[in-house]
Amino acid sequence: MESFAAEQTVRQFILAVSDQHQPMTAAVMAVAAAQVVALGEACMQISLDHQVDKLDWQDVSHRIEQMAAIKDQLLEWGELTAKAIIERTAAWKAEADVSDQQFWPESAAEISQLTINAAILLQDFRPLTFEMVQDDLEITINLLLSIARTAILSLENQFRRQPNVGLVEEYEPIRDALERQLEQITPAIGLRNE
Repeated sequence: MESFAAEQTVRQFILAVSDQHQPMTAAVMAVAAAQVVALGEACMQISLDHQVDKLDWQDVSHRIEQMAAIKDQLLEWGELTAKAIIERTAAWKAEADVSDQQFWPESAAEISQLTINAAILLQDFRPLTFEMVQDDLEITINLLLSIARTAILSLENQFRRQPNVGLVEEYEPIRDALERQLEQITPAIGLRNE
């Protein structure tokens, strides 16, 4: 497979995922999160563009840069996890040793953390959001929360797949910290009324 996310169209990516002999869960989570972060980044940029006379340009530009950096990191995790899945599948077929157990819980934890970071940035941006994209921002936060929770489930799945006591002891506190961070994010209960 070529460069997994950056060099493929959305259609090619989806077809590549469905053609694999192992589920590409981590890669799908990372790429989905990157897409949602891009949506949040767009909401911030649109808000700045329409309120350039009201908002602090430097502050909002910095926030947009933070979202762009998260998006890039998530795409990188998509690349890394896709490559690792393909290599793991090849190793299994060759009946070779598959040894890097730490990569999988680390990737799930990082994808969740990055996604939570993006949701917090957007939550903090709420008061600055241009009215036209307020609903889109709330939808984005909800999507990010779903992906972050899913990444935590993936982390817990790694505990069951790899009953390595050392990894469980290392990543259970990380999982607990991620869950506490999720509790600090307050999604909108409903969208605004016209």
